[in-house]
Amino acid sequence: MQLLKSKRLMLLLITLASIFAFGVTTSLAQEKVKTKRKDYSVMVKYETFKLDDIEGHALNLYESRGVGVGSTGENTFISKGQSDLVKGNGTHQGYYKNTDKDGDVFFSKWQGKVSTTQSPEGKPIMKWEGTFSYVKGTGKWENIQGDGTYKGGFIARGIYVNYVEGEYIIKK
Repeated sequence: MQLLKSKRLMLLLITLASIFAFGVTTSLAQEKVKTKRKDYSVMVKYETFKLDDIEGHALNLYESRGVGVGSTGENTFISKGQSDLVKGNGTHQGYYKNTDKDGDVFFSKWQGKVSTTQSPEGKPIMKWEGTFSYVKGTGKWENIQGDGTYKGGFIARGIYVNYVEGEYIIKK
């Protein structure tokens, strides 16, 4: 009788260990997906608050809408952000809502640095770069996790392009 209980206990322990090992192996087997995308955007709202503390200091609130093309397919997006700039240089941050062709959505948070230089003709050239992380998703993007980098700049008044690269996984 004691031998039978020991065998059952051993079988139970082996079963539990197998279930745990299979679960860990499955979660470790999830591979990160590399993503590369080009986003084209148009500013639809832009509000500036000039501050009197230092020359050229301004806080900006903005919203842009656009189209992204790349390894995650074609998508549309809305980006809302703010910047704190002195003579066109400083920081910016915001959120991005991406909707794919099936209507599934992912959100990301971004932050970076803005720099403005002068062209030979004396016109300002504004560029930026930074990092982002995925915050949440719906549908096929539910449980998305990952991060990446972006670089961009204005290509015309109120129109800009971002070059985005990153990695993500969809946690099961």
